[in-house]
Amino acid sequence: MNGRFVLVLHSHLPYVLGKGRWPFGEEWLDEIAFDTYLPLLEELDHLDRDNIPGTIAIGITPILMEQLKSPVFMDAFRSWMDVKRDALEKDVSNLPATTEARALNEFYHEELRHRREQFDALDGDLVKAFARLQERGRIEILTSTATHGYMPLFSNDESRRLQIRAGVATYRHWVEREPVGFWLPECGYLPGIERLLAEQGLKYFIADAAALETRETPDYASGHHAVSTSADAPWTPWNIGSGVAVFLRNHLTSEQVWSRDLGYPGDGVYREFHRRIDGSGWQYWRITSKQTDLGAKQLYDPDVARKRVSEHAMHFASMVTDLSVQRERLTGDPGIIVAAYDTELFGHWWYEGPAWIAGVLRNLAATTSLSAVAPTTVLSERPLPVGRLRESSWGTGGGHDTWMNSETAWIWDMIHSDQRRFIKLLPNLTSMDGDMLLREMLLEESSDWPFLITTGQARSYGMSRFLEHHRKVRDLLAAAEGEPHNSHEMAQLDDPVFEHLHLDDLRRP
Repeated sequence: MNGRFVLVLHSHLPYVLGKGRWPFGEEWLDEIAFDTYLPLLEELDHLDRDNIPGTIAIGITPILMEQLKSPVFMDAFRSWMDVKRDALEKDVSNLPATTEARALNEFYHEELRHRREQFDALDGDLVKAFARLQERGRIEILTSTATHGYMPLFSNDESRRLQIRAGVATYRHWVEREPVGFWLPECGYLPGIERLLAEQGLKYFIADAAALETRETPDYASGHHAVSTSADAPWTPWNIGSGVAVFLRNHLTSEQVWSRDLGYPGDGVYREFHRRIDGSGWQYWRITSKQTDLGAKQLYDPDVARKRVSEHAMHFASMVTDLSVQRERLTGDPGIIVAAYDTELFGHWWYEGPAWIAGVLRNLAATTSLSAVAPTTVLSERPLPVGRLRESSWGTGGGHDTWMNSETAWIWDMIHSDQRRFIKLLPNLTSMDGDMLLREMLLEESSDWPFLITTGQARSYGMSRFLEHHRKVRDLLAAAEGEPHNSHEMAQLDDPVFEHLHLDDLRRP
């Protein structure tokens, strides 16, 4: 029996177009498009060209799709690459006067030229490029809530429903087909969410293995077939009701990539993310070791890193294959191995990551024990045991503290108040006066604002962005409730995103 490996990448960035510059504004999107999305598209195209079997799942959040499809992004990205090219010219005088440093500068010149040609060959349309790969069976694209809203903390189901419906409608608009898979933002699950997904024809989502309720003995009366231990949970998708399945992340695959001490990205030969040359921002150094101060990092060598990528890809493919073989020996079923990661880890944070993904798929294609397949392939192949999920997330401790805590409780007080007012108005709102309010509500509900505050990555940016959208929502709600307002001033509140969405189409029948 052949085992199944399901690789799921989650691609997301909050709405940053026209919302500031380095490091957390518009340039955030530019860097990730350059470091992650373009290299990943190229690696997947090469797999297709070489007839290497294997399919992966890639979630692209609707708010990210909106930005990547924007002509504003396409023009700004080309300008950003021009600036980066000019900066490379100036780097030479700031680098060590060595052959290795000059060669690395030339390496980046070539990479920049190549990425510019790739982007132009795609007419700047990265979403269309991913959609073409889906049509060829290379990837399966998942949708998500419109703005990565963290649904367990929402005040009502109607707000959750609008986020889901807006996400499905955006996928349909840009990908031109119906989505089947769904990425729960932050893997945040609340019992009953599966009903809302089923309403939109969605068939599966991803969660942490710890989210599955397990029992030592089967509970036949409730109809929930238990597993003996939590270690068994991730080896199959589970039917959690409403015709919706959940795939559970295998913690061993996560640790091998995410762990600070054991993960591949921390290897000393890989490019150091945190040290950048003054002015241009290009990264010329390697990690060297975890104990090495940033100022003492050694120069990066792409050839050495490329060799290590091959070794790590072979190691990972061998590891998951061995896990599958061992599982079959124990149970007679090789099971399903799910590996789920943020897409932006590969390329942006781990520069060599896209090549590693391709290497893993090439190695798996050479074995008969384990195949890389899409989640829908698994669902078509096997009956699913019935299970039940507990309220959970992939945040610290599996709870909601990453998004709701003493530093962010005020955000949720405001969101809940706005949600209640919006839902009360909803039956009488028309698209004429409700579309703009809908867009700003969706943007206010983004999980990124409390996340940036909690983690300290960009505390002031997260606060200012939330308050910006909250002020717009407050003014639009007041206008909808009949308070006097200036229509010209109201029009200036609008953010140019989700312009294809209309409240009349999303409202519950």
